[in-house]
Amino acid sequence: MADDENALHEKPLEFFASIVNTGGDCDGQAILPENGHFRAWCTCGNWSVKVDDSDEGLRLARIHTGSAPH
Repeated sequence: MADDENALHEKPLEFFASIVNTGGDCDGQAILPENGHFRAWCTCGNWSVKVDDSDEGLRLARIHTGSAPH
C-alpha cells in the first residue's frame, strides 16, 4: 500500500466516509462535540449516545466494541 493510501493519513471525514458503507461492522467510532456535550457513535449504525465528556464516550465505545469489560 502506498503511503498516500494509508487510512491513518486520511482526514477524519474521509476515513468515516470510506468505512460507513461497510454494512454493520464496528470499523470506526467517533466522539464529537455537540452543543456543550459529546455524541459518541459507531459506523455499525446501531450505537449512538450523548455523553458529558469525551473520556466517557471513549469508555462506552470500548465497551460497545468489546475491547473493554462492562
